[in-house]
Amino acid sequence: MTRPSSLPINELIASRSNELGIGPVEVVRRCGYKNIAKGLRRLEDLRRGDIQSTRALISGLPRALGVPVEVVRKAVDDTARQLLDADEAAWRASFKPHAIILTDRKIPQPIFVAAMIGVDELLRIDFPLLAASQMYPDLAIDGIRNKLARWNHGFNPRKGLGSYQLPAFGCPTGFVVNYSPDHAVRFDLAGHALESLSAAHRVGQATFSLRGSAIPPWSLA
Repeated sequence: MTRPSSLPINELIASRSNELGIGPVEVVRRCGYKNIAKGLRRLEDLRRGDIQSTRALISGLPRALGVPVEVVRKAVDDTARQLLDADEAAWRASFKPHAIILTDRKIPQPIFVAAMIGVDELLRIDFPLLAASQMYPDLAIDGIRNKLARWNHGFNPRKGLGSYQLPAFGCPTGFVVNYSPDHAVRFDLAGHALESLSAAHRVGQATFSLRGSAIPPWSLA
C-alpha cells in the first residue's frame, strides 16, 4: 500500500521547524528525549504516519514546536483520517471476491496463535480467478473443509463442519461471501443464504510487535 507523501503531522513539523530555525535534533531534545538517536527514530516514524508507537513524542510536540495542544491533536487526527482513507482506497482497488469463515469465537483465544498463523490464513478463502459467482458458496464450503482437515488430526469429511475447530477461533458457524466491497451474503455451513449485506465482511488482524514495530506472521515461520 502506497501511503500519502505529505501527511498533516509531517507538514506541521516541517513548517514549524522552519519557522523556528531548528532541526530534528532540537525538536526531539525539546520533546524531552535524552537519548537523541531514539528520539530521531520516533520522529521519523511519526513523520511517516506511525501514530501508535510515537505517543510520547506527540505529547512533547506542542512544547517543542511552540503551538497549542489542539494544533498538534488536529494534525494527528487529520493524519489518521488520511491514512485510513488511503487504506480504504487501496483495499477497494485490490479487492477480489472471497469468503470469510464465521466462528463461534469472535475474539481469538489465545490471540498469539492467531497472530502467529495469520488471521487471513485461518479465516479467509480466496476463489480461483475465473470461478463463476454462483460457484462461490460451494467453493467456500470446500475451503472450510480444507482448512479444518489441515488443523484437525483425524478429520472426517462426513461429519458436520461445525464439529471441528480452527486454531484460536473455535468452531465454524457459517461464512460470508464478499462479492464486492459493497455487497456480501451470509450463509450457513450447508450453503443456505441467510442474509444480504451492504458491505463486505472484514476481519481484524492480530500482529506481534517488538519494540513498537509490527512483525509479520510469515517472519515467525
